[in-house]
Amino acid sequence: MQDDDDSEISALEAVIEMKGELKAYLRLIDRSDPPIPAEELQKAAGIRDLVSLNRELEKQAQGEPFNELIVGHAEMLKQSAVAKLSASSALSDPAPQLTPGVPQSAAHVSVMSQADMVDRQPAAEVPWHERDMPRDADGKLIPAFELDRRTVRRPKSIQPKLSDVIPTYIAARRIAGGANIARDLSTAESRLALFIELIGDHPVDTYLPADLQAFVNHMQYWPADNNKRDPDLTPWQVIENNKDLHLRPLAEKTLQEGYLAVIKAAIRSSITAGGFRDPFAGVEIKIPKTAASPRKATPIGTSKINTLFRAGIESGLMEDVMLPLLGHLTSRRLGLLIHLRGNDIREQFPKVWVGQVTRLSQINGIWTVVPVKTQDSERYFVLHDFLYEIGFIEWATRQGSNFLFPNIMKLADPSKSGSSYMQRLFTKAGIKPKKGEKSTGRREVFHSLRSGNIQDMRESGVDARERRVQAGHSAGSDEHDLYGFDVATEKEARKLKVLPLDPEIDYSIFRGLDFDAIAKQKRAAGRSRRK
Repeated sequence: MQDDDDSEISALEAVIEMKGELKAYLRLIDRSDPPIPAEELQKAAGIRDLVSLNRELEKQAQGEPFNELIVGHAEMLKQSAVAKLSASSALSDPAPQLTPGVPQSAAHVSVMSQADMVDRQPAAEVPWHERDMPRDADGKLIPAFELDRRTVRRPKSIQPKLSDVIPTYIAARRIAGGANIARDLSTAESRLALFIELIGDHPVDTYLPADLQAFVNHMQYWPADNNKRDPDLTPWQVIENNKDLHLRPLAEKTLQEGYLAVIKAAIRSSITAGGFRDPFAGVEIKIPKTAASPRKATPIGTSKINTLFRAGIESGLMEDVMLPLLGHLTSRRLGLLIHLRGNDIREQFPKVWVGQVTRLSQINGIWTVVPVKTQDSERYFVLHDFLYEIGFIEWATRQGSNFLFPNIMKLADPSKSGSSYMQRLFTKAGIKPKKGEKSTGRREVFHSLRSGNIQDMRESGVDARERRVQAGHSAGSDEHDLYGFDVATEKEARKLKVLPLDPEIDYSIFRGLDFDAIAKQKRAAGRSRRK
């Protein structure tokens, strides 16, 4: 290198270049990271918010517990998150220059809402899903169902309000028809109006489970007896007036099947057209303890059944004579039995008679909807040979399209009247709740006859599936039970028609009855006529 000047210069340049590169690397190592731009922080917060929102929506769709406040404000929160991802104008637009010495306009400050001020703070300081979660004086979160649901902020929606949906829902139910449809629809409308009064009229896709829970919490003080509610008071005043529960409140079954069912049905009726998720899927509403549990039917002893049968025959009325016996021998519901006509009884197999009431029946040339409770109830049921022996089946088949119990069927509400008549007969026979049983819901009623027959079949060795089919229940819940016919086969029917009769019950009082003469007896006001 000493002999070559060019080589020496090249080597020197290489050393200098190496030294410069080492210093550059050193500066890179020592230099601290520059601060992340506010725009990037904002975008990261937006991504985080969207992930949290989607997580709660997925929980709702799968029927898992979810944050009602987040789901209830989903659209608003989504817009907020999207704004962050777009580097919202609060960050991208330059702040206005203020003239030195001139304070900012007080009017400008006053129009900025608290929500806007929070939105301009870093996302980490106030989580977005807590911005609309009210707290009490001690700083504790107030449960959503304890808020005034009429004024709780709801997300923006393009769906109609509940009041706009109700007419369409009612019209659809009217088309479906059914017995006493006018009365049922009037009741549904009044209950929906009450819900709107207490919870508010909102777009149908913005209602939450908290709305149902709040409604039930209010309704725990609603008097069960319509006649005892002061018509001059508003719903809020009725509730406030009965907070001491001096009037009996609604029962659990009425709350569940009478009020909540119609509210859910009305809101869900818009799901198909609106394209939104079911807001109540997989949600369990807690029923207050003040709501009485469903009343249970208790068994009727043989001595009381004998008394009941005698009281029915003494009345001389077809419904009092035969409905208790039919309930006892067929295990079918009272509401179905009172709709029997002569044509509903037929010989299904040789010397095997059955009865069958279907939902759609032709009466006097007009197709009429019969209030059959379930599709399973429309299956035929086997009639015991005893009904043939006493001449009832022969008389019934001669009635053709006429009802077997016209005294009840000519009334405005046959099912309700039939239940009242039977309860009067039970009372007449001395079958009434014992002291203390009425308040606990334990009682002996017509349904006890149905339950008693099911128990008799069980004790006679009738297969579980055969019992369910005869009683009008679902054939089963698993594939094995559902496979095959959903009605009694000939072999099963022949077993059911000759089931042993209880030797402790005096069935002989039904022999020799003149059913043509009994059918002519009309129910009069006051005491029933006697033979």
